[in-house]
Amino acid sequence: MHEWELTEAGELEDWSESYQTVGQFMSTDLFTLRPTDLVDLAASMMDWRHIRHVPVEDDEGRLVGLVTHRSLLRLLSTSGAWSGNGSLTVGDIMKPDPTNVSSTTPTLEAIEIMRSQRIGCLPVVDDGQLVGIVTSYDFLTASARLFKQQLGRPVTASQANGARRASA
Repeated sequence: MHEWELTEAGELEDWSESYQTVGQFMSTDLFTLRPTDLVDLAASMMDWRHIRHVPVEDDEGRLVGLVTHRSLLRLLSTSGAWSGNGSLTVGDIMKPDPTNVSSTTPTLEAIEIMRSQRIGCLPVVDDGQLVGIVTSYDFLTASARLFKQQLGRPVTASQANGARRASA
């Protein structure tokens, strides 16, 4: 018969309380653009900050769009779409009204939204105002932390004995 040791409730509380909602680990130090900003500014900002997603907001701080590295690649690959004179604006290439979540959205729900819609980020909006962004990289970082925490633990004698019993 196979025996599993039960995990102590305290061990799970150490990390699970920190990852319940998007608001607990979203990025709040945002670089944003306006629809009237030039595409050159967006590209420079994304390169300088090593970011792949930039929210676009209006003068009242409401999310109106999203510029992604893919939208810039699409622009470059479309022959004749841009004359290179620098007059193309963020509003011309942004994805309008992007899918977004609130800071109280459960983490697993946000992950499922990103997976099902095949998107790399979710702007976070509370009370109509942009308050943050959560990206696939944020989830990768959280996953790495959890893996390190869980897999990096030393194996106790009782765990080792349990593993031997399981493989026998």
